[in-house]
Amino acid sequence: TKLVLDPWLKGPAYYKQWFLWPLPACQPEEIDADAILISHGHEDHLHSESLRSINKKAEVIFPYQWRAGIKPFLNQMGFAKVTEAISFNSYFVNDVKVTYIGFSLESVVVVEYKNEVVVNINDALNSNHENAVDFILKEIQKRWPKIDYLLSGWSGASYFPNQIRYRDKNDNEIGKLREQYFANNFCRFTNILKPKTAVPFASGFVLLAKENQWINHIKFPRSKVDEYYKLNFNKESPVNFLVAYPGDEIKDHSLDKISGLHKIEEKDQYEIAYKHYQKDILEANSISFVKDEDVTKLIDQLKYWVNFNKRLYHSKVIEDICFSIKLNDSSSESYINIGYNNKQLEVTLASEPLAERRLMITTSAAKLLFGFKKIWGGDVLTIGYGLIIDVYDQLTLEKNLDIVCVRLITRYPIARQDL
Repeated sequence: TKLVLDPWLKGPAYYKQWFLWPLPACQPEEIDADAILISHGHEDHLHSESLRSINKKAEVIFPYQWRAGIKPFLNQMGFAKVTEAISFNSYFVNDVKVTYIGFSLESVVVVEYKNEVVVNINDALNSNHENAVDFILKEIQKRWPKIDYLLSGWSGASYFPNQIRYRDKNDNEIGKLREQYFANNFCRFTNILKPKTAVPFASGFVLLAKENQWINHIKFPRSKVDEYYKLNFNKESPVNFLVAYPGDEIKDHSLDKISGLHKIEEKDQYEIAYKHYQKDILEANSISFVKDEDVTKLIDQLKYWVNFNKRLYHSKVIEDICFSIKLNDSSSESYINIGYNNKQLEVTLASEPLAERRLMITTSAAKLLFGFKKIWGGDVLTIGYGLIIDVYDQLTLEKNLDIVCVRLITRYPIARQDL
């Protein structure tokens, strides 16, 4: 029985902002799977271009969630058998047992075959509140006290805090601390679940825009996970840590190091990535100016969405809104100013930003317009690192107004409307 988990095997993601790295060892057309297990709907896990290229005989299993539409979406791609897995129910793919544990929009996937148990926590435990994480960990411990392999995502994927600029903030050091936080979480989960073997995923992507390339180089090296775990959690631990790359094979808790990347330091691998993606780097760092009518359309879209999204917050929060958007793909110096007036959020185009602004968001009109077309379009700006936020005072940070302003200008479904 052949299973594929969260296949992203070709093409970029998040509006050509994430590119595959390390490169996959095979193309989706080569995959002949019995089932495709999708953990959640983020584009680097539910990747349309990759799925469209995979053999459609495979069953697709996706976690049952509050948002409808996944079955017809996958059916339209050509997958005839789509199962929405209810948490803690078990499903069989031939002789393999699959169980999902979902919370919000993330899920843990547990695979059992004969006497072996594989627990894939992917992004689920890094993306939820501590109460939810504790609940999920306790459920895993209770139901699967003996775990053979623990798989987990490694590294973060969100604009916060890397895309926040503030006086005296050391972006590089804060970024490294964030990466260490995720590494520490992986070790903490490992210490609680006590698998025989733990496998941290490769980061899976490289950023090509010049202003974001520094983020590639602050990753916590996976090669240090064993040392970090023993130093900070359990120096006598019998856990076997395997650092795998595409093309490697794991069998009987041993790693067959097939990939040539094992011979190259992780920090040096991105130079190879940049050479591979030379043409894409040129495209990522060139500016394609939008037309004036596109900016006019954007103003109309923003007027709708900021006033639609303001329902998510208390009126006292909205009364504090005062920020500007700098468009980096307008042929003239253009700012979109957004502020509260007469119980509404006003949106105006100007040649200068608001003097009293609390923060400035720099992004492109093209990204904003693209994001408004998609139900989950906000991911282009947030997960895709598609913006930079300059914050001017501490009170704005304390009130989380940077988060509020980003949410106002992004499109996402609202759970209470969809349930």
